[in-house]
Amino acid sequence: MILLFTSDHCAWCDILKRMLDEESDELGVFQPIFEVDVDKHHHIAEVYGILVVPTLVAGMQKISGVPTQSDLRSFLLHMNPITRSQSERTTPGLVMREVRNLRESQGEEKPVVRTM
Repeated sequence: MILLFTSDHCAWCDILKRMLDEESDELGVFQPIFEVDVDKHHHIAEVYGILVVPTLVAGMQKISGVPTQSDLRSFLLHMNPITRSQSERTTPGLVMREVRNLRESQGEEKPVVRTM
């Protein structure tokens, strides 16, 4: 799974989205890409240390800004599901769980839920 951190006011984000579509089609690599709007989901961006948009994150790999075609190809080929084991694959639920775990390990308190 690839996370694409974007913002509504980012002109380069749309360029990277087009590049991702074109390169994925050309290489035959179909990884799920989840767009994360940093304005709406700032807590996720904070956990991943996102300071610049667009930024691509997949596993331990991170590319900020608009990559060259060869860098993007390398990134996508590294994330090819054929070469990755089942245990390395991620779902959106696992991403949210990871965010919660990282926030807790950084000493952030869990939100208090009050019932009447």
